[in-house]
Amino acid sequence: MRIIAYELKKIWNIKILGIIIALSVIYFSLSMNDWIRLYSSGRWFGNVELAHHLTENYGSSLSLEDFEDFLNYRDLIVAELDQFFQANAFFAEMGILSFDDLQDFRGYYGSQFETLNDEERNIWNAVFLELGYIVRTEEYGDLTSENETPEAYNKINSFYNIVSFYHTNITRETEWPSHIDSFIEWHQLNESEYRRLTEIRDSGELTSIMTHHTLFHTLRYARNLAALIVFVTLILVSTLVASDRASRVNWLQYSSKQGRRIFCKQFLAVLISAVGATTILVIIFAGIFAATTNAHAFWHNVINSFMGGSNFHWLSVTYGQYVLLMVGVMYLLSVGAAALAFVLSRFSHNNIRLILKIIPLFVAIDMLSNRVLNNFLVVYIGGNSHMQVSLLVALMIAGIVTGIMVVRREKRAELI
Repeated sequence: MRIIAYELKKIWNIKILGIIIALSVIYFSLSMNDWIRLYSSGRWFGNVELAHHLTENYGSSLSLEDFEDFLNYRDLIVAELDQFFQANAFFAEMGILSFDDLQDFRGYYGSQFETLNDEERNIWNAVFLELGYIVRTEEYGDLTSENETPEAYNKINSFYNIVSFYHTNITRETEWPSHIDSFIEWHQLNESEYRRLTEIRDSGELTSIMTHHTLFHTLRYARNLAALIVFVTLILVSTLVASDRASRVNWLQYSSKQGRRIFCKQFLAVLISAVGATTILVIIFAGIFAATTNAHAFWHNVINSFMGGSNFHWLSVTYGQYVLLMVGVMYLLSVGAAALAFVLSRFSHNNIRLILKIIPLFVAIDMLSNRVLNNFLVVYIGGNSHMQVSLLVALMIAGIVTGIMVVRREKRAELI
């Protein structure tokens, strides 16, 4: 144990840690922070805010009784909108003093939009520019509003989105087929895919409250975090053996039976370091994501949902379990990358040669990570949940087995 601790000290040296911290901060600023910043913007974030409201008031799923109660929430949003219109001088001048007035305006002008004269088109454009929308005109192209869309107006649109999703996918009280029926109709599915989709449709699982927006940003953030973990792991562990060989420390190790066992201790130190680095990075960056997005409020909500669009998953897991599965993927990537880096360092006589080998290894593992995490456990990828992670398990096993073989070979190596 003392030798392993010494090897860990060599790996976790101040210089390497300083480099890792600096690169992690830069990488977070350039690649990961955007998924946090964009999460709270855009027209679909209103659905997320109402999903929080639904979860706080009704729990992790929305029963028909709860949905009927939620319909009354429209009155509160409309009252907030009415206050906005009455306090706005432009809309007062236009005679739009309530949300109902706006609906009447849209109905009247929208029904005869193609026959509007220039003055009427200017009125239409002015109203929606005041509401913060981009307006397309024949004469001037797209006109960008200088105003932000009122929060209550976004909220009422999101309210109608959620009501429409529920009617389409749960009560089936619309002329449109449900998202899952459309998916089954328009995609060529194998037997296991069809069986899983019909199971989701008929089980009542889709009453869960979970937005596609939350899952999408979580996946993209996790994909970038996985790349950072692999990168940090390779930097942290790759030079241990190569540095010893460059300084010919391995010659001293070969000279005794005890010395030859040090290589095994180094392998264990490398694997421990990979697990440790992954744990630290997951705690830090997952904590940042949770604290800034509040997505953990959906921890107990099943990921297959009437709000999820056409994204249906192989497993009936909660958002929290889904996140933990992705963290498990990161551990598989980290341990597999560390083991393979250890093997490469054994056959590198200096750090320059090692870097030339590590770069393609990182690219290959990152491509594998992207393939799995881009649409993690989503049905339309094909196969099943076990097949989608089998490559990662194979990577870890291959790395560890290869490392063990190199360790055993080292015990019998001749000094050259």
